[in-house]
Amino acid sequence: MFVISCDGLEKSKNFSAELGMPFPVLSDDDRVAAKMFGVDRAFGLSKRHTFFFGPEGKLRAIDKKVKVKSHGADVAAQLKELDFPLKAP
Repeated sequence: MFVISCDGLEKSKNFSAELGMPFPVLSDDDRVAAKMFGVDRAFGLSKRHTFFFGPEGKLRAIDKKVKVKSHGADVAAQLKELDFPLKAP
C-alpha cells in the first residue's frame, strides 16, 4: 500500500512522519500520476480517489467517494470484499 500526494517531497515526508504512516507517501509534484489516473484538477488540487490493485497488478476497484473520517475503515472493508491477502505472499 502507498499514498501518492501532489505535494512536494518534503511536505509528503513530513505528512507521513507526522501521522506515523507504515507505508510510503510518494510525491507527484509534477502531477504526472494525477493526470494519468484522471484525478488532476485546476488550482493545484486533485480529487481524492483510492485505487485498489491486486497482487497481479490488475485494477480491481476505485473508490471515488473518499470520506476522510471513515476512510481507514472503508479501505479495510473494500480489501476484505475484494478478498485481498492480509499479508504479501
